Amino acid sequence: MICTMKRMLPAILLSGLSIILFSCGSGSADKKVPELANDMCGCFDKFQQGLTSEGKELMKEVAVSGDPQATMVAGMSKLKPEDVLEFGKKMSSIGDRSSEVYKCMEAFDKKHGKETTKDKKALTEKLLTEMQGKTNCPIGAAIVNLSLAKERAQ
Repeated sequence: MICTMKRMLPAILLSGLSIILFSCGSGSADKKVPELANDMCGCFDKFQQGLTSEGKELMKEVAVSGDPQATMVAGMSKLKPEDVLEFGKKMSSIGDRSSEVYKCMEAFDKKHGKETTKDKKALTEKLLTEMQGKTNCPIGAAIVNLSLAKERAQ
């Protein structure tokens, strides 16, 4: 079961990596962190409703964890095998081009695609902090936290 979870994490992370697509420049996005966070969080509203209560709790933990990958693995190891598979499928669906989340994030990119930042990592950390402070955004915050953790590990 642990091997299955470790294989699912890269799919989840790849989905999260496509979310934040800002280029370097003058820093217009740096001034819009609350707006960017609100828009991004909105993309996960319906998706979040489709998760089990255990899945929601796990994502809340991952969203604020200092080691989100380990928290994800540990949390998934507590789930029943069939729930792990369902959770993994649900999370992997974020990267599916036909999913609501993906379409919403494409709209997000169109709306904010010309925004720039002086420091992508710092902006991502500000977005994470803003998203963590919202009660409706554990999924988005978890994905951004996983993405940041992967970036730090490289």
